Amino acid sequence: MKYLVGSPQATDFLDQTHIPSGLNVMLGDPDNCDPMVAPEMRLAHIALRDGATKIAALVADPTRPTDVEKHVAARKVANAVIDRLEKTKKVILERADYVLDEATRQADLALGPKSDRGSLHSEIRQWLRETSRLPDGLEKIRSALEAGGDDLAAVLWHSPTFLTGLPPDLHETLRFEALQRAKPDTCAAFSSSVGLRRLADRYDGAIRRTTIYFYNPTVAEKAAKRVEV
Repeated sequence: MKYLVGSPQATDFLDQTHIPSGLNVMLGDPDNCDPMVAPEMRLAHIALRDGATKIAALVADPTRPTDVEKHVAARKVANAVIDRLEKTKKVILERADYVLDEATRQADLALGPKSDRGSLHSEIRQWLRETSRLPDGLEKIRSALEAGGDDLAAVLWHSPTFLTGLPPDLHETLRFEALQRAKPDTCAAFSSSVGLRRLADRYDGAIRRTTIYFYNPTVAEKAAKRVEV
């Protein structure tokens, strides 16, 4: 197909919108994602595909004989597509926030502080501080966790880093290892939230490319110089 912007990059982008796998790469696969965002993703697929089809049709549109007229029309098409992509991205981000909040709530319910375990958890934090200094400290901590350390898992999850004696990055890693052991479904929800945010990031790329590959802004802006008679 021919398009108004004839660069290889524009042609490749617009051609990919006519291929389901191409749309899946750009906007995610609605059939393999969170079902709460799938309908919005399908609308985004349709908008981008149909928008690209209109751009190709504008090339030979006999009712718009000048390049300026064609690019002005293409700008309108691009803005409509971008509006849909931005709405879908917003829905995905809102879902990511909800999944994260719910996962955090569930994790805190399972591994949050318990008044009847306070003394034991204080002792475990002391053990963590001492063990983390040993050459094989990390191995010992992971072994204790794997052996069924429900209270250790809770301490790792809800304790501030400075009370554990662990480096921040390591503590964060162990927190989610503890959660994975205690509540694998909840841990998977955290991963799902991250995946949704990464999916939303794809929409930024699609929006940017729609802006520069659907039409040439410089040509479209020439319409402002038209003299009305």
